[in-house]
Amino acid sequence: MAEIVIEAQRRATTGSAEARRTRRKDQVPGIFYQRGKESQPFLVDGKVLLAVVHAESALFDVRFDGEAIQKCVVREIQWDPITQRPIHVDLMGVSMTEKISVAVPVRLLGVPYGVKTENGIMQHLMREVDVECLPSDIPDSIELDVTELKIGDSLHLSDIHVDKVKVLGDLERPIVTVTALRIVEETPAAAAEETASAEPEVIGKKAEAEEAEE
Repeated sequence: MAEIVIEAQRRATTGSAEARRTRRKDQVPGIFYQRGKESQPFLVDGKVLLAVVHAESALFDVRFDGEAIQKCVVREIQWDPITQRPIHVDLMGVSMTEKISVAVPVRLLGVPYGVKTENGIMQHLMREVDVECLPSDIPDSIELDVTELKIGDSLHLSDIHVDKVKVLGDLERPIVTVTALRIVEETPAAAAEETASAEPEVIGKKAEAEEAEE
């Protein structure tokens, strides 16, 4: 697991007006909280935050004003719907001896038999899954081999097996499935309706031409 350290600045003022000012400087406001401790508002560079979000590791270090490093995970990020940039982030401090629940990305390996041979379609239904484990055991991602899946086959949460990690949620929930390609054929009735709906337009043009000749 890669070691990532982000530098954050404590902030004394909060509110929407202050948040807008900081975003114009490419800084993202956030809240750091940990069980049994007072929450801490902070600011972090937007580019640094994006680097953390796109990193493989879910666990990283945060350092406030150059002081002691604290282990944490991203609990929630709010995104601007237009620019797709982060506008607020919640960080949760963790203890290395206490289990936490965290979302882990799912990676699919290979091309399903049902897609390659049977002309089916693969549907990736869950991009992330929630797991519970110690912070040091958080997997960078969960990999599932889909090469053997035929049309009608699926992989569910119950198919995930990672050491020291407990999968949360309904174990029968599908993660990926392969379905048959649906081809919609035009029926004779539908074709007749399209022809009938087109006829008035032709007649109208003919009538206009006759009026012009008169």
